[in-house]
Amino acid sequence: MQILMHNHTIKLVFICLTLVTSFSGRSQIDITDAVNDMLYISSKYVSSAASASVYQSSSSWYSSAESIGKFKLDASLHVNILPIPNKQKTFSISNNELATMEIRGAQSAEIPSALGGHTETFFDFNIDDEAYEWQAFEGIKQDVVAHPYLQVSIGLWKETDVTLRYSPKVTISTSSYDIFGAALKHTISQYFRKEAADTSPIELAVLASYSVFNLNLYFDEVAIEPVDPEPGSIPLTTINSIIIDANSLLFQLIASKKINKLEFTGSLGYTYNKFNHKLGGQNGLFLDLFNELLSLLDENKTDFKGDLGVNYHFNKFYISSMLSLGKFPNINVALHYKIF
Repeated sequence: MQILMHNHTIKLVFICLTLVTSFSGRSQIDITDAVNDMLYISSKYVSSAASASVYQSSSSWYSSAESIGKFKLDASLHVNILPIPNKQKTFSISNNELATMEIRGAQSAEIPSALGGHTETFFDFNIDDEAYEWQAFEGIKQDVVAHPYLQVSIGLWKETDVTLRYSPKVTISTSSYDIFGAALKHTISQYFRKEAADTSPIELAVLASYSVFNLNLYFDEVAIEPVDPEPGSIPLTTINSIIIDANSLLFQLIASKKINKLEFTGSLGYTYNKFNHKLGGQNGLFLDLFNELLSLLDENKTDFKGDLGVNYHFNKFYISSMLSLGKFPNINVALHYKIF
């Protein structure tokens, strides 16, 4: 079973040797195999949450293909809503995929992802003939993940808009969010717009954005400890959260059309995303070294997504709504105020 990329081998060996030195008397092979298994399970555990963060960070960077106008402002308060599909809440694991750990009482199991729920699954393993156990991580136990944020757009020259997005650290239920980013949108329909055309033509635009989305997911504390600990002994570590830092680039082609007070929008987008993963819990050498190894699983992903939306305009306000389609459905609703 190959978990780590070949170019990380030297770093992996160095960290494992440090771990072995720190826990003298324990088998190097046992420790290395156990850590590899934990990394493999952790990579499956965080995968769905990492993908979900893409849809959250790339949603609703625009409300229209039309420019808001030179030196005009559009200030908005957004609520992003991410329903979690059942197939993203769990993943399968079998003993055949693991080097040293075994699922207690079974050959395979369906266990929660970071977006899942409760589990009673334990993994058993030995280090230097001493039996250890590790309960599978539980998920956030939510069917919907929602968060608010603020956004401001300003119109510049040549029908170009700049948008800034910000949310301070907000904690909702078992999750906390920290968001910031910027986008640049340019209306390209200006280059073939006719003077005598319809007063509400179909507008086209291109958009590029960069965002940082920090997501902390908390779950019930998990201890990695001997099956029969001696009185007064402490676990190797306890873990209670997964921290995902997502850096996302988005490129979109946007179309919109106004009909009276309604405006219909749609777009096709391409995302490039880099994820960093980290576990939170009891600070100490074991957790520090495990997070060093977990950083080797940091990955880049690309994806395509589509958006459909409708806006309702009244006075200087309008309400925008948008549905993003892809691996996850994502809904964004916002109240905008236009400052002329």
